[in-house]
Amino acid sequence: MMAQRVGGPGLGRLRGGPAHAGDRRTDRGTMLTTDEIKKVVETYAAAHTAGDIDGLMALFSPDATVADPVDQPEMRGAEAVRDFFATTHANVDSLELQITGPIRAVGRWAAVPLRAVTTASGGRFAVDIIDVFTFGDDGKITDMRAYWTGSDVASLD
Repeated sequence: MMAQRVGGPGLGRLRGGPAHAGDRRTDRGTMLTTDEIKKVVETYAAAHTAGDIDGLMALFSPDATVADPVDQPEMRGAEAVRDFFATTHANVDSLELQITGPIRAVGRWAAVPLRAVTTASGGRFAVDIIDVFTFGDDGKITDMRAYWTGSDVASLD
C-alpha cells in the first residue's frame, strides 16, 4: 500500500508509515516513542514541582546542555545542570511547573508550553515558557532550551 499525504502542502506527513504509528526505530537502535517522550516531559514537570533535583538529573544525559532562558549562556554537563536546577529551587520558596498545553513530540525532539508559578520574596509570580527538548538514543534529554524572558514574568499578587 502506498502511503498517503495528510494535510496541506509542505506538511510532509505521511499516513501509514512508521512515523504515523509512533515507531521511532533507527539503524542506531530504538529511540523513544512519542508517548514515551511525552512521559519524560511530564516527569520533568513533576520533578520540578516536587523540587526533586535527583529526579530531574535522572532524565538528563551526563553531557547534557541546558539554556534557560535560551539567550543566556548554556550549562554543559551533569554538574553544571545540577547546580542550575539546585540554585533555581534554592532561590524560591516554592516552584510549580504546570504543563499548559499539548506536548508536541517528533522524532527526537519535544516542545511543550509550561507555566512556572513561584513564590519568592513574599510574592507570587508566573512566567509562561516554551521548553524544547532533544533526546538521545538512550531516551535521556541531551539538550533543553527554555524560551522566555524577564518581561514575561507576571506578578500574581
